[in-house]
Amino acid sequence: MDAADTEPSTPRTVQSVTRAISLLKEIARTPQPSGLSDLARAAGLSKPAVYNLLKTLEVEGLVRKDADARYSLTWGMYELGSSVLRGVDVSRIARVHLDTLAVETGEAALLAILDDVSVLYLDRGQSAETFTMVANVGRRSPLHTNASGKVLLAGQDPSFINHILAGPLERRTEHTIVDRRELLRQLDIARREGYAVCIEEQEVGLSSIAVPIRDHTGAVSAALTIAGPTSRVNDRSWDDLRTRLDKEAREISAQLGATVAA
Repeated sequence: MDAADTEPSTPRTVQSVTRAISLLKEIARTPQPSGLSDLARAAGLSKPAVYNLLKTLEVEGLVRKDADARYSLTWGMYELGSSVLRGVDVSRIARVHLDTLAVETGEAALLAILDDVSVLYLDRGQSAETFTMVANVGRRSPLHTNASGKVLLAGQDPSFINHILAGPLERRTEHTIVDRRELLRQLDIARREGYAVCIEEQEVGLSSIAVPIRDHTGAVSAALTIAGPTSRVNDRSWDDLRTRLDKEAREISAQLGATVAA
């Protein structure tokens, strides 16, 4: 075998690619188009360097420059993201179940997966836009601040759990649980009982309950969650909401297994 064909034992990152990705993330982070100076400042790079990177991204159809020389993402980025979702069977299968839960409960129904060390929300069903929440399609949240994250984390191996809980745990609200022993206790409950709850731990006024979706091996592959105002999503409604979640989660899991078998 030629030496050039072997992969290095310690892969090196390509700096220009890293910088371009950082710019895309920075543009996505801000709600309004960003100017060259602002992007250069955020990236810690010179304006000529950032201009060249942006020009490349513009040529590739991922960034556009408006008449005021301000930059925003294009539909090209959406197409890339959509191709990822098309490849995720659980997202495709869960779509109708999210709508069913939203209509039946009047709350938001969420589909989330574990991505790296955070919760990534893939899809959402909601019967009416009666309230807003951080958890939305494409958004990320810490694993310890919400019901989805607790369900996903409970399904991981002990070394991963210890890694997450060993780091600094962000406090999103005064109710966020940052005590390691309490979180381990809640993960144990989620593992044994098959569900987890969040009581205003991510957003004041909002609570949630989540159950796992399992793949053909029985491993937790996603979380199915109902979230809404604490006045409606609370210990008086947990049982009913969990029953509805369990039903839809079982159907999604069964369809995932059937997809693999096919």
